[in-house]
Amino acid sequence: MRFDFKNLPSRRRRYIIGLTFVFLSIALIGLAFSKDERSSFDEAKAEILLRKLGHQLLLQSGDSSSRVLPIERITTDEYRIRFEQHLTFQPDSLLNTAKDLLGEDPFTRNYIVNVLNCASNAVTYGFAIAGDEEDDIVPCLGREQPSGFYAIDIKFKPIEHREKEVYILGSLSALAFICFVVFRPRAIQKAPKSDQPVEVFRFGSVQFDPMKSY
Repeated sequence: MRFDFKNLPSRRRRYIIGLTFVFLSIALIGLAFSKDERSSFDEAKAEILLRKLGHQLLLQSGDSSSRVLPIERITTDEYRIRFEQHLTFQPDSLLNTAKDLLGEDPFTRNYIVNVLNCASNAVTYGFAIAGDEEDDIVPCLGREQPSGFYAIDIKFKPIEHREKEVYILGSLSALAFICFVVFRPRAIQKAPKSDQPVEVFRFGSVQFDPMKSY
């Protein structure tokens, strides 16, 4: 049986069109919420990349036997890499390794790195990567750091929700407008009243009503 949308009653067509827009708007809003959200999979992947970063730093330091300790999650967007033994590092190597490992993932592309001296908890070295080399902040390259107990804090840029909120508000506004247009009541047409007085012609005792059919 062929579905003929054009031959449906106008009221039913309006409801079908309206419901279609409602479902599309809900789908778009859901897509907006899901877009760029950091899932548990992305968080686990980030921790693996950070562990790999620690492993590469140990190799560059000439250490192929000691361990990278479990990655510590400080906040939602901040992690700490700790090492079992002393470490020495070149800022150039740390920078290049971090950019190679973290630069390809959209959730880890923007970050700040701080190398902490575990004895004093002071920041020994740090840099910021903004996804665009012109906005990167990279000081003091080419200076090898002395051996010591270091921890590396990496803070990723939080996901911005402002554009998403504007998108959702715009979708809701469009949905409200569409619902108003589709579901608004039609103008009530005034039907001619049959009880309005009609002029009756009299011919003596005979009455003639032009509204009646004889």
